[in-house]
Amino acid sequence: MAITVHHLDNSRSQRILWLLEELGLEYEIVFHKRHPIGFAPPELKEAHPLGKAPAVDLDGLVVAESGAVVELITQRYGGGRLMPDPASADYARYIELLHYAEGSAAPPLGMLLFSKIFGIDNAGYSAYVAAQIELHLGYIQGLLQGREFLIGDQLTAADIQLTFTLQQARRSKVLETRTDLLGYVARMEARDAYKRAIDKGGPFTLDFRK
Repeated sequence: MAITVHHLDNSRSQRILWLLEELGLEYEIVFHKRHPIGFAPPELKEAHPLGKAPAVDLDGLVVAESGAVVELITQRYGGGRLMPDPASADYARYIELLHYAEGSAAPPLGMLLFSKIFGIDNAGYSAYVAAQIELHLGYIQGLLQGREFLIGDQLTAADIQLTFTLQQARRSKVLETRTDLLGYVARMEARDAYKRAIDKGGPFTLDFRK
């Protein structure tokens, strides 16, 4: 088994380091630094044509989508950890939520971020983004109501996926009144494996522009 993570500071690749630490797997890191305005450097295209992070080499196969990377690592190398039994009633829900974080929840937060970076001043655009963010934060709040984790009573890879999305929301100051979601993120960040991943990956502030 050989795993190499092309890691961009303040990016989705941080969740891959966390996943690998939770699973106790060995891996190598190739570090990449953002340009001053916050975009990924062109050198990342040498790892994958899309120039995205994460780009993870899994035994010679380079995968760029973080949801796919998380699913593949968990299935191939996890030994049943961080996921429900595929024969269980929780498995379909796990797969849905594993990909929900990037498929539906993250895009409105990205739209909010880019509106700030590029100074988009459009009332219709802003209203749409705000409504979508409220929709998804309310949905996530419902998923976690009375629960420590998204699925079952233990951490799964779906929690690892979702935490980064909520960290983005916290950085954009849209979690200030949602103390339960802030508490969930704090619990995730208190995990030993999370802390080890930060130590190895470097400062994680989500301040994209230097």
